[in-house]
Parts: sequence; C-alpha cells; structure tokens
Amino acid sequence: MATIQCKTEIPAVAGLKDNELTVGREFLLVCDGEFPKNLAQEKLQFILKPEEKYQIHLLGFEFRSPTQADIKITAYKAGQFQYQDLQLSDGTNDLSLGPVQYQVESVLPKPEPGQPETKQEPYGPVGPAQMPVPMLYWALLAGLVGVVILIFISKIYRTVQRRNMLERLKEHDSALTPLAQFHQSFRRLQRSNTVFFGTQAEEDHIFQCLEETHSMFKLYLTRRYQVPAVEWGDRLVLKDLKKHHKKMFQEYGDELKKLLKEYERGFQDKANLKERDVLNISTHTRVLVEKMERMP
Repeated sequence: MATIQCKTEIPAVAGLKDNELTVGREFLLVCDGEFPKNLAQEKLQFILKPEEKYQIHLLGFEFRSPTQADIKITAYKAGQFQYQDLQLSDGTNDLSLGPVQYQVESVLPKPEPGQPETKQEPYGPVGPAQMPVPMLYWALLAGLVGVVILIFISKIYRTVQRRNMLERLKEHDSALTPLAQFHQSFRRLQRSNTVFFGTQAEEDHIFQCLEETHSMFKLYLTRRYQVPAVEWGDRLVLKDLKKHHKKMFQEYGDELKKLLKEYERGFQDKANLKERDVLNISTHTRVLVEKMERMP
C-alpha cells in the first residue's frame, strides 16, 4: 500500500469566510508521496465505514506533479472529524493518506428559544345516548378523549419533528443551486462510471451508479423543496411534497412515485440489476429533475 502525507487547504470563495469549512464547501487534501504509475484516477473512492458516508466525499483528483496531488473533497455533515489513516482506492491500488482531521461548521441558524404555540382542535359533544350500563358510557367517553389526545400529541410531534428536520437541512447547503449541484455530480458520475461509456460496464459500477444517482436525487429534493428527503423514507417525502408543493406534485407526483419505486426495486433486486436498468433509471432521474425545476 502506497503511503502518502496530506494536509488540508480551504480555497478562498467569494462570500464565504476564509479558512472556515462549512457543510457542502469544497476543500483540498494536498498530498505528497510516491503515487502508483498505474493509478486509475477516475475510479478512486475513499474506503469508509457506513457511518462515515456523509463525513467526507470525493469530488476530484488532480496531479500537481508526479509526487504531489490535489484531492478535492467536501463534507455533508457538521462536526469534528479525525481519521488515523484515511485510505483511497481505485480497486487495484490502495493509498494510505495518513492522519487527516478537519472541523466542519454548520450553516444552520441557532434555534430560537421556546416552542411554537399549537392550538388544540375542538371536538363535539358525545351523545345523546342512553346506555343500559352507565360504566359503558364513561368507558366510551374516556376512549374517545384518549383518541383525541393521541391525535393531538401526534400532530405536535410531527410538527416539531419536521421543524427540527428543516433546521438540519442546511447541512446539505452548497454555494451551487440545487439543479447546478445535481448536474455537476451527474456529469462527474458520467465521466467515472463505465455504465455511461457505451461498452460493457464493470460489475461493481452498476450498483454504484444506482446508489449515487439515488443520493443525488434525494439531495436535490432536500435542497429544492426543503424536505428532509435524505433522512426520511419515500412515503413521508411524498406526503410532505403533496402537502407543501401541491402544484408540483399535481403535475409530477405520479412520475415521482414511479421513479422512487424503480429505485426501491433496484435496491431490493441488486443481484439481478442490469447495466441498462440503471442507465434508464439515471436518465429518468435527470429528465424528471429538469422538468421539476421548470415548475415555479
């Protein structure tokens, strides 16, 4: 395994604070060492644990010289991150980048103190009814009151949950617009994934293409429609879009449901996933995003 030494650099960006790394901002690992001559740059991926998925994301790799390279990265999660030995691989060569650490600041505003007032919906009287057994009447009344209270608590919980989710949405913020960020990620995938090369795709690239286009689409929904699509399941996402973006959902709701169902089938039937399947899904995703973007 090739051993490399790296240091972090945060390029200056107009409108952003110098040397302050925020969620979605691009920065560099400037690395020195002996790089393999047969390194396949377009196939490079970080070797990460599942819980580290949003802590670091590879955007690009470029040589400054035969012994120095810039690794462009970003992070979609705020916090202090430290790797004892960050590793990069092209599937054949593994690169040890040594210890890497960085601090990512959230762009979320601090939550205001106190909870929003929520009015309890009134409910009508029960009755008139004649019960042969008085205790049955009180049991039914208690049950009705319990149901109303449960509905009331559920509404408050869902309201608070959505508000907290929306406060975390800016963890996925970027200097690019949602559409521009989607297009940038999609073009990068087209350049690196053999599914798009017009030849027989590498086996591991097929499922990788499905995963990455799905993540791009969820991130687009998150930023464009202020719905926590990355954290929520499809059912809650569709319900939220239908409620808060009625015009868009009326126009594209059926197509959106169909696309999410295609992703679900792809993830469930990974073993039988074909190159043409993920190519169709990725094209469907791009076309739907562009159509949704035209909707005011």
